[in-house]
Amino acid sequence: MNTITLSESTFARLETKARENAQTPDAQAEELLRQILSPQRPYIEIVDKPLGPRAFIKGTRVSVSNIIAYTRLGETPESMTQEIMPHLTLAQVHDALSYYYDHRAEIDYELETYTEEWAYQYLREHLGEEGYLKITGQSK
Repeated sequence: MNTITLSESTFARLETKARENAQTPDAQAEELLRQILSPQRPYIEIVDKPLGPRAFIKGTRVSVSNIIAYTRLGETPESMTQEIMPHLTLAQVHDALSYYYDHRAEIDYELETYTEEWAYQYLREHLGEEGYLKITGQSK
């Protein structure tokens, strides 16, 4: 872990902002720095999820990793906006692709780690076998 030294007045402002957002000062600083240091993208937002921050198309539940997964299946931005996700625009999809090229390692990690098999195991661990069978439509 690296250390950054802040003036007392800056740290006080950071603590106040962190309290307002129910975060630790470290988490608040990380979020603010990520926003400032990342290239601004009009259609992408970073959403904190239980497994860590993820990039989504603003105002949707479509993640950048979803867009990349479709491209790996052979879909084009045009086919995604015309056939698969008509609620998206070409500009949104292209912004997601641009984000991917700047953050390839983290998106590739998402795609490699959070597979269908991982999701089933996660459900089993958090719901128990009975809950898992129920939610997957396999209950007796």
